[in-house]
Amino acid sequence: MNGYLSIHTMDGDPEALLAAKREHMDPVVSRLAPRHGALASVTVAGDGGITVYNIWRDAAGAAAFSREPEAQQAQQASGLPLPSSFSRHPDVEVTLY
Repeated sequence: MNGYLSIHTMDGDPEALLAAKREHMDPVVSRLAPRHGALASVTVAGDGGITVYNIWRDAAGAAAFSREPEAQQAQQASGLPLPSSFSRHPDVEVTLY
């Protein structure tokens, strides 16, 4: 299956970033993102922050999710920093096992 991949890296204390993500973002993402075509999300903690890999059915769904008022409110409430790097990869091959 083809999909869309977005990669977000946030700098800071990994434990604090993970805690904010889990408390504020994850409940909203779990509820709203699937209706916009979210397939999977993987978060990796490193020494200087976290990197989140999101796989979507397509770029339009990812964009629609990011425009959701509740998603924007959760982002603001989380206090998570803007990504220090962000990349988009349209037309990736996705294999779900």
